[in-house]
Amino acid sequence: MQSLILSIVGLSVLCHLSLARGCCVPKQWTGDMGFMVGTNRNGKGGYQAGMVKIFYDARNGKFAEFSKGVVDGRPFEGGVIMDFETGVQYTFMDGHCNTTRLSQKEFKEACIPEEAKAVSDTHMGTADDSLDVTVYQMARKRIGGNSYFTITNKLCVPVGETITGTLPRSGMGYMSTVGYTGIEPGIKDPRVFDKPRICSSQVEEGFVDLYLKFGFLNHEMSSIF
Repeated sequence: MQSLILSIVGLSVLCHLSLARGCCVPKQWTGDMGFMVGTNRNGKGGYQAGMVKIFYDARNGKFAEFSKGVVDGRPFEGGVIMDFETGVQYTFMDGHCNTTRLSQKEFKEACIPEEAKAVSDTHMGTADDSLDVTVYQMARKRIGGNSYFTITNKLCVPVGETITGTLPRSGMGYMSTVGYTGIEPGIKDPRVFDKPRICSSQVEEGFVDLYLKFGFLNHEMSSIF
């Protein structure tokens, strides 16, 4: 089933952030990211959908996300916790966990990538009750896609993103759409970054490649994370 899960942990792209040319998201926040993904491989369609709970802490070098959803009607539950203070990553899904070293040593903040181009300054809502945002476009060469994502002009908060393309490795066509809601400043309970009970304290040799373990959308669904 793991080879089919293309969208379990939508924001671990923290591992491959680009150099920032624009604003960076707030230093500490929590929020929800809903996602829907449609795929087509040799004429066979598929879908994934679910919700990701995000905990982002640039001040202390920690990041966590917890996901629940379905892949072609089959449920899954999992997540990733990254602690850059200890250099340890916990990757867990459906009752199984890997405790490994982080593949990068330093926490990199989530910022608008250098290669992103602003294509529209607009607003959401009505003129009397609106939120000013900027829409960016960026090519996603690794996943053979093209992305449009929206960021608020104030505070640099992610709003949503749509990516379409064809995976170079498999030739599978896809379209993914994500939306962020319920974003609040700060981390109310830092215990979200603690080692899960199902995970071992003993660190395994090597690294867990999130791309290979969960599929491309595990850490390719967002252009800034």
